[in-house]
Amino acid sequence: MKIQPRPGIVYIKTDTATAGDLITSSRDSAVEYAEVLEVGEGVKDLFKGDMIFVKAWAVDNIVYNDITYRFVAIDTNGILAVVK
Repeated sequence: MKIQPRPGIVYIKTDTATAGDLITSSRDSAVEYAEVLEVGEGVKDLFKGDMIFVKAWAVDNIVYNDITYRFVAIDTNGILAVVK
């Protein structure tokens, strides 16, 4: 199945941070490391394959057929940085 996000939405795959990489006390302050899988129309400065830091609260998780799909909207300001 091909996933094409709607305008302003980014489809991501999150990685589990290893010990010492990211230390947070709650989901409100948790940061996840993710790969951009697809970007919706109008998304600037992010491209398929980019690695990003994103606030966990900004990620929408959708489970369909036992697969979790993760999306973040650009207008939430949940994307903190692109890792170069």
